[in-house]
Amino acid sequence: MSDKTGILLLSHGSRLDDGEEVIKAYKEMYAEEFPDMPVEYGFMEIRKPGIPETIKKLTSENDLDKIIVVPVFVAHGLHTKRDIPGLLGIESDFDPESISGGHHHHHHDHDDHDHDHHHGHGHGHHHHHHHDHDDEPVEFDGEIVLTDPLGIDKRMYEIIKDRVSEHL
Repeated sequence: MSDKTGILLLSHGSRLDDGEEVIKAYKEMYAEEFPDMPVEYGFMEIRKPGIPETIKKLTSENDLDKIIVVPVFVAHGLHTKRDIPGLLGIESDFDPESISGGHHHHHHDHDDHDHDHHHGHGHGHHHHHHHDHDDEPVEFDGEIVLTDPLGIDKRMYEIIKDRVSEHL
């Protein structure tokens, strides 16, 4: 394992502190097990540090040629398929047509009802980028790898069973 690789654990970001506590705990576990690996955590939105800031931190403190970004999300969503690759400046094979009901808003945009919905949605979603000064794309000459989210895994199933069994 080259010491030239850094890790960014990515959390969604929330107004509540819980998500930060979780992602920070994973970062600490990682740092404990792999003390030589540069590892930081950051947030997709709402909370600091954002993606560009975290990458800046990783690269300013270490001479990296590769950053592995792990979205600590349960499944792929628009964030992991579209927004995060956009912020990282990496290619994404995201196809907007794949959004279920995607055709829906292409055709009915002039229809008021849909417009509101569209508006509320699109806007709520994106405005944080603007006043966040986080827009500048990531500056890093090396390779950035975005892994899959946690996805479907026997270990996740074990956690679900634990949650249920607490209440049986």
